[in-house]
Amino acid sequence: MENFLQDIILYINELDTVLQYIGIFVISMVPFLESYVAIPVGIALDFPPVPIILIGIIGNVLSVIILIWIIDKFRKPNKEKKESNRWRRAQSFFQKYGVPGVSLAGPLIGYHIAALIALGAGTSKQYITLWQIIAISVWSIIFGVAFIFGIQLLIR
Repeated sequence: MENFLQDIILYINELDTVLQYIGIFVISMVPFLESYVAIPVGIALDFPPVPIILIGIIGNVLSVIILIWIIDKFRKPNKEKKESNRWRRAQSFFQKYGVPGVSLAGPLIGYHIAALIALGAGTSKQYITLWQIIAISVWSIIFGVAFIFGIQLLIR
């Protein structure tokens, strides 16, 4: 993973400034890279933290909302319960923590997966969207600030 991130940083670093910002935006939209990878990449490239954090949030939120609304469009009422072990674990986690808990676990399980779990449990797309926006925003700010302080500690 470290080499992968270094390759991304080197590639984006060679682009024009506008394309660099677009690159950060695109990274934030990719499942499992999302804002928690895009923001450190942008900060490592020495971009101002606030715009990078905002770009990471917007890109990540946009991709998750698109997923939620597309999946909801094709979602059918669940008359049969899925009985796989993975499905039962996801449902158990959802029953225990609800949409807020699943959404806030986004950095651990991926925001896209968290949204799919909540959709699979039959939650409304509006409620999932609200909590995904909250979770992505909170965690993006936390990761951005932590990364900034981490870099400052390494420099000293």
